Amino acid sequence: MLIDVAGVHIRYAQPDDRDFIVGLVPELLAFDSPPPWRDPQQMAAVDMRVIGEALEGRSPGASILIAEDGQGQRVGFIHLCEEEDYYCGTCGHVGDVVVAPAARGRGVGKALLAAGEQWARERGYRMLTLNVFLGNKKARALYEEVGFRPETVRQVKKLA
Repeated sequence: MLIDVAGVHIRYAQPDDRDFIVGLVPELLAFDSPPPWRDPQQMAAVDMRVIGEALEGRSPGASILIAEDGQGQRVGFIHLCEEEDYYCGTCGHVGDVVVAPAARGRGVGKALLAAGEQWARERGYRMLTLNVFLGNKKARALYEEVGFRPETVRQVKKLA
C-alpha cells in the first residue's frame, strides 16, 4: 500500500521501522489515565507483544502501516487486524493507532484511519471496528469525526 492522504504518505511497515514503532507504544497509555483496575505495565507489555507479532508476520491477517510527512519523517502508525463480529463475522479492526506527539493536529491520525479503511475494503470487510477507553476523549472525538460511531458499552467488574 502506497497512498497519500492529505499530504501524508502511508506505506506498509518494514523491519527497520521497529524502533520507531516501539518508541511510540508508550503513547497508547498517554491519555488522562487507564481505568484504575488496569495495570499500565501489563497493558504496555501486551501492546508490545501484539505489535511485535504483527511486525514479525506471526499474526495472520494483521498489518502495520507507517505514516510519513512530506520530508519522509515517520510520524505515526496504525496496527490493523481481523476480528470476529458477533453479527456479521470477520471484519477489519484497528488494534492501535498512534501519532507522534510532534505531528499531532496535522491530519496524520485521519490519514492513518483513511488508510485503515482502504486496507479493510481491499480485503472485502464490511466493517472496520476499534476499541477506545472512555477516558481517551481526544481519540474518541477523532474517531467520531471520521465516521466511527459508538455501538456497545463494555462493562467491567474487577473480581478480588
